[in-house]
Amino acid sequence: MVCLLAVIWGPAIGAAQEAAEPPVESNVHEIRMTVKKYEYQPNVIHVKEGERVRLILTALDRKHGFELKEWKIKTEVEKGQEATVEFVASRAGEFEFKCSVFCGFGHGRVKGKLIVEPADK
Repeated sequence: MVCLLAVIWGPAIGAAQEAAEPPVESNVHEIRMTVKKYEYQPNVIHVKEGERVRLILTALDRKHGFELKEWKIKTEVEKGQEATVEFVASRAGEFEFKCSVFCGFGHGRVKGKLIVEPADK
């Protein structure tokens, strides 16, 4: 029985790795946020109606959560880790987001506001 082993060297490996990476989306409104006892920073976010929004959340002190009911988003963020949520701001208005993981006596204060401005503004 003969066993063959093929090894690929050089640019072919790099090209295959590059092709596997997702393309960069230039039309995404990306916002980095932190959450800690007992606040989000920033706690008010402004976006335009129709925009694709990507929130990158980092928990600084313990496990926290993020909930935005109008878009059925609910996620947990481990201490020192990032969690990403993405959605299209499909309607104008003001919407509350809040921590969805109990984080202590001030948990009820861990809130913020998403302001979606009409597309024609």
